[in-house]
Formats: sequence, C-alpha cells, structure tokens
Amino acid sequence: MAQRQSMAWKELRVGILVSASFLLLAAAIFLIGGDTGIFTPKYNIFVYFASVSGLRAGQEVQLEGVSIGSVGAVRLVNDGVPSRAVEVQLKLEKKFQTLIHTDATASIGQIGLLGDQVVNISRGSADKPQVPENGTIGSADTGDIKKIITGTNDIVANLNDMTNTVNALLDKINRGEGTLGLILNDRSMFDRMNKSIDQLDNLIADVRGGNGTVGKLISDDELYRNVKSSVDQINGTIAKLNGVIDKLDNGPGTIGKVMNDPALYNKLEQVATKVNTLMDNIDRGQGTIGKLYKDEALYNELHNTVSHVNSLVTSIDNGEGTLGKMAKDATLYNSLTQTSSELQKLMYDFRQNPKKYLTINFRLF
Repeated sequence: MAQRQSMAWKELRVGILVSASFLLLAAAIFLIGGDTGIFTPKYNIFVYFASVSGLRAGQEVQLEGVSIGSVGAVRLVNDGVPSRAVEVQLKLEKKFQTLIHTDATASIGQIGLLGDQVVNISRGSADKPQVPENGTIGSADTGDIKKIITGTNDIVANLNDMTNTVNALLDKINRGEGTLGLILNDRSMFDRMNKSIDQLDNLIADVRGGNGTVGKLISDDELYRNVKSSVDQINGTIAKLNGVIDKLDNGPGTIGKVMNDPALYNKLEQVATKVNTLMDNIDRGQGTIGKLYKDEALYNELHNTVSHVNSLVTSIDNGEGTLGKMAKDATLYNSLTQTSSELQKLMYDFRQNPKKYLTINFRLF
C-alpha cells in the first residue's frame, strides 16, 4: 500500500513538472510571438485596410521603428466599402497612448524583403486629441512584396528585351554590317586606317624636321623675328602717338591752343551771344532783315511787284506794246537791219570821198 502511494506521488510530481514545462514553453512562445509584457497595461485601437497582405494576429506594431504592441485580431468586414474590407485590432501598450493622435495613420510594412509583416503607426499632430480606447485611426497604402515582385518582373522583361536588342546588334556587327561592323571585320578598312596613321606619323616627322609651311612656323625663328620687329614698330608708332597727344595736351601748336586756350572759347561764346542777339532782333522785327522777316506790307509789295513783272512779261510775250512788238514783230528787226546796212554803206562812202560830204558853200547876198 505504501509502495503504491509512493508511485502515485512520483507520477503526480512528474505530471506537475511536465505541466509546468508546458506552461513555461507556452509563455516563451507567447513572448516570442510579440505579445511582450503579459502584465503590461494595454489599450486597443482599430484600423481598416482594403487588403492586409497576409497580416496575422501576434505580429508586431511599431511606432517610428520602436515596438509598442502587437496585432490582436484580423477580421473581414462586409460593409460594402472597399477601403474598409479588413478590420485590424492593434493591442498597444498603455504608456504610448499619449503619443498617438486622431490624425495618425497606420500602414503595413515588412521586415526585410521576405520577412514578417509589421504595422507601422505615425504619431499624428501634437495639437490633435489622443486616440481613445477602441478608437479608430486612418490607414495608408504601402507597397507590398507582390507589387515589388510585379515590378521586378517588368524589369526582367525589359532586361530581356534589351538583351535581345544587344544580341541582334552584335550579330549585325559580327556579319560586318554597319560602320562598326565594317571597321571590325573589313581588313581593307583596317589597312586604310593603318596607312592613314603612317601618313600622320610622316607628317609629324616633317613638321618636326621643319619641312613645309607648318614645319617652318614651328621650327624657324624668322617668323618670330618678323613678328617681334612688327611689334617694335607698333610700339614706336604708339610712342610717337603718345608724344603728339602730350604736345596737344600741353598746348603748343594750333590744335593745342584750340584745345587749351580759353580765349578762343571766350571769342566763340561772344560770337554765339551776338548771333543770339541778332536772331532775337530779327524775331522782334528790328532792322532790315527783321522787317523783311516780320512786316507783311513789304511782303505784299514784293508780291505785287512780282505780279506786275509777270503781267509785263506776259504782255511782251503776247506782243503787246512797244517792247512786245520789238519782241514779236519781225518788221522792226528787218527795218533795223536795213538801216544798219545803209549806215554801213554811208560810212564806207564817207571814208572813200569825205569831200563829198564836207563841202562848204559861201553865198553873198
């Protein structure tokens, strides 16, 4: 009987030890799962997502990279709003409640490229109220691994297309197509390039040897001497020009006196003053020129005189009056011509026999 009780006690102790071990293991798993601080005060908030990308209960919740709680529950919601298809309960430590405000947002991230999902929370504005127990914050869409993989597939497809293009280009080059293909595959092209290089080497050698125009320019110092002589001549011309300028500035000579003697300026100023006075007198109608400029009576008289002259000329042109007849009538011209001829005959007779015309007769009564 005592032996049987001893065996029962041993089995009970083994059972208690095994149970305690299981409890410790469960506690360790619970702590490793993210629900740290089993006796730490917590409060709950909720956030809604269109998709959670495999988020599970027990995964970590972070605030600016610091763990502040864990995911409590993930439930599907059937309220007809696509952006609120999944409700996520966040179990946060009570001490962080003062840091999270009503305009805070939550997004689903990932630890590493293929790591566990994590919920990242922002603080929000300090002037906004704190999120109360069982309150709600907004969500923000973030890229997930599926989107990254999709983008990677697009990059790989583009790389494949690029590789095919490069391969096609290399095939053309290998077949000798295009300029690069001809350069790489055409022996004659290589020979011509090699010949051109040889000619360039010969040209450089000629230049170094002083052959040709370029060689003489590089090797012969005669051009330098000519240039130096020209520069010296230019410097001499500049020196002479500076001397002329100094003489002009110092006053000798006519130009220097014109530039430096104030007497000429004073005379010019006096002439200008007299001219201004004369112009003022003319403008006021003083003097003969002023009266000619201002007096309308003189203008009218001149106008009338010109009109009379025009009338006289018109009358003469029409053959009116003595002058008109003299200008237009040929009879007077013929008579004058005839008279002139007779006078010439008379003078000729007088010279031949002057006694004929100078005889004096005396008579006595």
